[in-house]
Order: sequence, then structure tokens, then C-alpha cells
Amino acid sequence: MDFTHARGAHKLVRYPEEHQHKSLQAWDAVDEYIISYVQNNHAPLLESITQAQRVGIFNDDFGALTCAFNQFNPVHISDSHVSQLGCRNNLFKNELDVDSVEFVASTDQLHFQFDVVLMQLPKNLALLEYQLHQIRQCVHSDTIIIAGGKLTAVTKNVQQLFNQIVGPCHTSLAVKKARLVIGSYDAELTPPEHNEWNSWEITKPDLTLSHLPNVFSRLHLDIGARFLMQHLPPVGGEHVVDLGCGNGVIGCSVLAEAPNARITFVDESYMAVASAKRNVQDNFPEQFSQCDFVVANGLKNVDISHVDLVLCNPPFHQQHAVTDHIAWQMFKDAKFVLRHGGELRIIGNRHLPYGNMLQKRFGGFSVIATNAKFSILSTYKNAK
Repeated sequence: MDFTHARGAHKLVRYPEEHQHKSLQAWDAVDEYIISYVQNNHAPLLESITQAQRVGIFNDDFGALTCAFNQFNPVHISDSHVSQLGCRNNLFKNELDVDSVEFVASTDQLHFQFDVVLMQLPKNLALLEYQLHQIRQCVHSDTIIIAGGKLTAVTKNVQQLFNQIVGPCHTSLAVKKARLVIGSYDAELTPPEHNEWNSWEITKPDLTLSHLPNVFSRLHLDIGARFLMQHLPPVGGEHVVDLGCGNGVIGCSVLAEAPNARITFVDESYMAVASAKRNVQDNFPEQFSQCDFVVANGLKNVDISHVDLVLCNPPFHQQHAVTDHIAWQMFKDAKFVLRHGGELRIIGNRHLPYGNMLQKRFGGFSVIATNAKFSILSTYKNAK
């Protein structure tokens, strides 16, 4: 689809392209507004940028901003590996230099000096707080800082975080239900202390779980995860994959009952994988060498095979869009890496069509347990 904006036009697609509904755009009104505002108000500054890596772009899901400002060799900062892949794909489709963009994970230390910072506001305040502390270390008194979001996302709490961490900010007028936060850097400001980790304990099994800001259910144990923990299959020394691992609580629950198991923790979120890694280190230091931690889009390009068991709680959202393509890809990838007779066990909301999807992919499934909200389903590679 053609994305026409104040700096030109690009053909943008969501990622992975083959699984997306044609009606879904790879950009939104926030991207349009950010590009228009920068071009109309700061064109001389852009023209003065001659060095690479002077434009920092945060949370650019499919590369709309990165394509628009590609000539400045920007830095793309994201917690999402899939977003990085989507951005690379759109740069390639538009014959832009992919290698001119520096792709940085959210968990990496930033060692840049930005003249321009552009941000799609993240969905949670904890990640925004984390990223504003990162930004503060990479800007100077003349840096242009522009963050955008839908009207409901630009709250007083968001503005307060900008004021407390980076410096004074103000908001723009609304355009197409989008609004901007225009920030500035105050070198004299002393931001409040910030601890990027938060931790809490659970029982059965007894675990202390720690989380970086963008990890799913970082403030409490997800009720779906708790239900799945109560219905895990017996495991000995098998190879288990915790697919879409989040904080790693499912894999850790397996280790609590099967200390000889080998666990591969996989997620597309850098913060999730880092959190899972810490949780194994803290709770099962003797089993740490039996575990691998991988950031990946499902199990694509993950070098494993003959897996005995895949455990999965598939997400059914990609950014703001409801979709089942992530679950479908996870099921397809699981079948590819499972040994003959290996099991895929999943949990999902009862209304989701996971049973039909397993029937098509594996040839059958069984219901392990249900409650008012969730169903736990099991299937085997030799079911078809």
C-alpha cells in the first residue's frame, strides 16, 4: 500500500506480509503527523545533519518513520524483533539502504548523540519511562524531541514523565485523532531514581520473578499462565520449548518439576527473553547451562529439532490489530521442530479458534482442561 507523506511516498506492508489482511495499513495517522510536523517546522535542522546516527527513532513498528528519514542514516530502537524485520523488509521493498540504519534492541545501551528523536508512544508507561531515561543520555539542549500517539495515549501521565525525566514539554493540536508531545532537554533537571526491574513472588512452584518494563503481565501472574502451570505434562530429561516465553514462568515451572529438562526460551521481545534469562539464573542457577534463550520470530531460524514438547500461550494481537496469524505461525513452527510423536500443548481463550487450527495443521487435538475463560489443548506431530 502506498504511504504518501510530507517527505514523499513509500510502499509499506505489515510483517509478515503473507499473513496480513489487505485492509490493514503499515502506518497510521501518528506517523503522518510526526513526519509532517518535522518537515514543516524543522526542515533547516534536517538539512544541517551530515553525520550518521543523529536521528533516533523509537517504536517504529513497520518502518514508516525509518523509511521517511532514511537519508539521515537513523537509529531504529525497538523491543520487537518482528518490528525490526518489518522495517528491514519495507526498506528493501523501497530500494532504500538497509545497512544505513542501525538497528538497536531495547535492552542495549545507547551510545549515540541525537539531534532529532522521534517516537511512537509505547502502549505502557513503564516502557515509556525506561525509554525516556535512555533518551536523556543521548540528547543535548538543541535536540528536537517529538513523540506521537492517538488522543487516548497522550495523557497527563505521559506528559508528567516527559517533564520529570527529560525536560519541559507541551502538546500539539489534534490531527486525525493523533496528538504530539513536543519535548525539550533540561540539563539541570534531576530525574527521579529509576529501577528498570520489578519483581514479585509466586508459590506452587516457589519462584521469584523479575521483569523488564515491556514484558507481558509484568505486575502479576497471568491467569492463563497459572492455569497452564496446573496442567503441564510430566517431563523428565526431555527438550522443551517455551514458545512466546514472556517472563519464562512456564519454562521455570517445568524446571521446578524436572531439573534434568533442557529448556529453550523463545520470544520476539528482547525484554521478555532477558527477563526469562534472569529468572532462570535467579531460581535455577544449577540448571542454567541446560537452557537457551533466543529472540526470534516464532521458531524461524532457531536451530533446534527433535523437540519433545512445545508449550505455548499464543498472543492474538499484533500492535493494535486482532489477528490469529501469530498463533498459526507458532503452530506451524512447532510441528516443524517437534520429533515424531512430540507434543504441542497450548492455552487460549475459549472463544479463539485454536482447535480448528490444530485440526488443520496436525490432524487432531484433545482438550486437556477448560474453565470459564480458557481451554488447554494438546496435539502430537504424528496426529496427521
